[in-house]
Amino acid sequence: MSNQREIAEKKMNPLNDQNTFEKLEALEHEAADFGFKWENAHQIMDQIKSECDEITEHLDSTDPKASHMLQDEIGDLLHAAFSLCVFYKFNPEETLTKSIDKFEKRLSNVKKIAKEGGEDTLNGKSFDELMEVWDRAKNMN
Repeated sequence: MSNQREIAEKKMNPLNDQNTFEKLEALEHEAADFGFKWENAHQIMDQIKSECDEITEHLDSTDPKASHMLQDEIGDLLHAAFSLCVFYKFNPEETLTKSIDKFEKRLSNVKKIAKEGGEDTLNGKSFDELMEVWDRAKNMN
């Protein structure tokens, strides 16, 4: 794409200069200003559940396009979750950052628990054993 064409497109669509979170929030507000908006949080939760169902349909698919379809549905799920953030006037990027920080602390706790139990890693543990460690990690601090 030529530089002049990129400049022209940016002038036509200022959303191109925004990061993904800013663009999402701007589009959500644009849709709401246009009248295309959620009436309540329960509608958004229904959409989130619907997207989860669609993801589940694609998990074990043998369709050659399954990976692309699964990615699309995961994107729809993320968008719906971000819509809930915007609905409650939460900054989506800040919300995700808080979640990442929480996961980082819990992962650190998981590693401490493993080390205290004489384990270098949790490789080879069953899912149930992993969830036991995760629950213990959540209750630390």
